[in-house]
Amino acid sequence: ATEWMWVYNNERPHSSIGGIPPRKLLEAI
Repeated sequence: ATEWMWVYNNERPHSSIGGIPPRKLLEAI
């Protein structure tokens, strides 16, 4: 379940999610 995280972190810029780091999103979940 880490492959999607890699793709998400490398292919999707933070600006597309309002500049929120992926780690913050994971904490929100």
